[in-house]
Amino acid sequence: MSVLSRSRLPTAAIATVFAVLVAARLGWAGKVDDLSKALLGDPSFKVRVQAALLLGKLGDKAGADALIKALNDEDKLVRAMAAQSLGKLGGAPATAALKALLGREHDSFVSTQAKLALSTLEDQEVDDRKIFVTLGPFTGGVKAADSALLASLHSSLRQSLEKLPKLTFASDAPASKGRGRTSRVGFLVDGSVSRLEESGGSAEINCEIKVMVARWPSRSVILWTSAGAAVQGGRREADKLNARRDCIEATAGQLGDSLLEFFRSQGG
Repeated sequence: MSVLSRSRLPTAAIATVFAVLVAARLGWAGKVDDLSKALLGDPSFKVRVQAALLLGKLGDKAGADALIKALNDEDKLVRAMAAQSLGKLGGAPATAALKALLGREHDSFVSTQAKLALSTLEDQEVDDRKIFVTLGPFTGGVKAADSALLASLHSSLRQSLEKLPKLTFASDAPASKGRGRTSRVGFLVDGSVSRLEESGGSAEINCEIKVMVARWPSRSVILWTSAGAAVQGGRREADKLNARRDCIEATAGQLGDSLLEFFRSQGG
């Protein structure tokens, strides 16, 4: 249901909108600039509503900037229609603008339209990202691998895996609406730091990380891999701490590159 019907505009105004819609289908495809100017500058709120509606119907992302600015329009119907159309055009700027609108909007109807638009954009994001990865805690390894080092391990793995455009982490994914529109593939990546020690009397730090990849949520293991590194440290405790962190990050980076190839083979 469109904003226009919900707001119960006069019949003449609705007829005008449909007349303009016909014109849009026949030859307004290149008129995004004109519609944007009308949306931002016309003194009539009815014209601005129509312009916002048409920008969404045309589906040209070039109209997003004007629609984002129109979220600050003095008229609530214009703001609502701009939000609705941004839900059709999509894009990161549109998502950010709609979230900002929800933070300041006091009109319930406009807020509802913004929430619906955000829901649509989240569904589109889920459709575009087909591989979902859950990173495990990587606990159970050597005691020297404390929480700070495990956080560095997680961060390095994420940086590598984020190179895949169709992969997202389960904690970052919007909740499923249960519509079954896309085939999601889930994986658990977990493991442990199996080695993290100083070599003999030297200042060299050696480390090894073992990684398991399993189907999620069934946890059926499909891959085991490991990698290690050696980093020159120092005599001071601070140098040793830095060397341990560098060793963990270097090893996690190697594992991340290996996992990239696996996830590419899964459609990532």
